[in-house]
Amino acid sequence: MGSTLENWIPLLSAWRQVSGAPGAYGASLIAEPFKRTFWTLSAWQDKDALYTYARTEPHKSVMTGLRPTVKQSVFTFWEVPAADLPIDWSDAKRRLAEQNTNA
Repeated sequence: MGSTLENWIPLLSAWRQVSGAPGAYGASLIAEPFKRTFWTLSAWQDKDALYTYARTEPHKSVMTGLRPTVKQSVFTFWEVPAADLPIDWSDAKRRLAEQNTNA
């Protein structure tokens, strides 16, 4: 995908989709488009809710179009009590770093 506004509109619609997705408790995004880096942090009722969202339009088509760009993506999952939500970015980045260290 290029960097024209026309190419960013589908990304925004997929991002807005999260707020109404069944089973989504919340999501946060750090976008560094000039570095082609996007960090997402989301909380879901369960993995089934997350995977259903991922297979639903517009997210499905957006990710299919970005597949060559996102092949270096890293995903990590963990469970926390609802009372511990929202998770902050420092905790999420610490968990990613631990995942990379243990790999």
